[in-house]
Amino acid sequence: MININNQLLNLREFNKYLTCNSTEFFNYIPDNVEPFIDLIVTSPPYWDMKQYGEVEQTGFKQSYDDYLNDIERTFEHIFKLSKDTATLYINSDTLKRNGKIVRLPDDIATRLEKIGWIHKDVIIWNKGKTLPWSRKGQMRNTFEYIHMFTKTNKYKYYIERIKTVDELKEWWVDYPERYSPQGKAPDNIWEFFIPTQGSWGTKKDFGDKKFKHACPFPPEMMARIIKLSSDEGDVVFDPYAGTGILLATALNLNRKYLGLDTNPDYKQIFEQVTKPLISDKIDEINYYYQKQDKLKNLLQEAIYKLRVLKFPKALIKSLTKEGSSLSIKAALAIEEEMTSEEKEVKHKIGKATYYLVTNTEIKEEMEYFLENLISKAPFSKYGLITDVRFISPEEAINLLSSLNNTLNLYSKGTVNNVFGHVTVEEAKSIIEDSILNLSHTDKNIPPIFSNLQIKLDDYNEIPKEKYVKRSYQ
Repeated sequence: MININNQLLNLREFNKYLTCNSTEFFNYIPDNVEPFIDLIVTSPPYWDMKQYGEVEQTGFKQSYDDYLNDIERTFEHIFKLSKDTATLYINSDTLKRNGKIVRLPDDIATRLEKIGWIHKDVIIWNKGKTLPWSRKGQMRNTFEYIHMFTKTNKYKYYIERIKTVDELKEWWVDYPERYSPQGKAPDNIWEFFIPTQGSWGTKKDFGDKKFKHACPFPPEMMARIIKLSSDEGDVVFDPYAGTGILLATALNLNRKYLGLDTNPDYKQIFEQVTKPLISDKIDEINYYYQKQDKLKNLLQEAIYKLRVLKFPKALIKSLTKEGSSLSIKAALAIEEEMTSEEKEVKHKIGKATYYLVTNTEIKEEMEYFLENLISKAPFSKYGLITDVRFISPEEAINLLSSLNNTLNLYSKGTVNNVFGHVTVEEAKSIIEDSILNLSHTDKNIPPIFSNLQIKLDDYNEIPKEKYVKRSYQ
């Protein structure tokens, strides 16, 4: 148990907001304490831009160098108390002094790199709202910077947790190899609008306390960072906690929190306003991620099936292009079970055996051409472990006899929506009967039989973007 300005901190339990200057806090921590911080998300005061109450504050009434020295000292201590897997996200923005830009984000980054923090990424935060004015040589600023640093290269980074299924282009079903089965990773421009000043404080009766801060973090953005770079039970730290949006969001996402600020009013607002408001909002945040997880599962299933079924169609197109003497009467796409070792192969999402039914005599050079073809893009981009074989109609009939009684038929080159179910005997008839075969053939793509079924109606929940033809005048 550590006593900090008559406030007790248990380094096993955490979940504390302490009224304390970040430069002094570390004087209370024993030298033999094991690193305990997993994630740091913070926004230090922007030098002398604003005084947050009549309290001692980093940057206020300091020279720029003294301010940066305090920042460096704070993050040097944080570096020592952070685990090797820790990540730091620091929000800052440029300033203007004497008509010139002060590149505060760059200067802070330089100081952090000097300490040993590894600069990994820069995120542009589109915060939506800003002061309603501009000046000569300065437009209205609606964005700030979030710089990402790590202590080592063994940091936590769960990008799959924050991938999304947004509106896909309407032709995504025709080009499944171009879409990630896990959804879309966010780009480095994040749009999270800040709350309107005082708006949260009017939703409930909190007495005289109002939610007011120069630029409070949106809890949705804090949730994204927490999910991206930490696990449940981890310690999330903010040395400039303000009204504690990060801390309350971390608590509601089953992390431990530790926050510091010099202004005791902010701690009171955190307890009386922020915590209950985030507690109410967390259901909405969790619902969003639960919905995204459901959509990602649907997308992953759809992309997998579409790739397995498109593969033989694309292959037949390449093999029977104009001038080729090869004729494919039918194809079988049989999904296979992956071994445990195959499941560990990076970027492989499935396994299938393909049988191309042909009367053409297959020579050695055609086998070589086929092997070379599927080893290169675009076929190597499908993420499939494949075995492709040429077989005669007689061999196809024998093969069908060994399969289950019902197969799925994909007709006239349509491989993203099943035509219907056929029995093995019906499949045999289609292969044997040239008239039946031709009725399911279009543009040299013969009927394709598979043990996989896909119906587009099963994926109506996946949002699709309508194509809008743009004109330029």
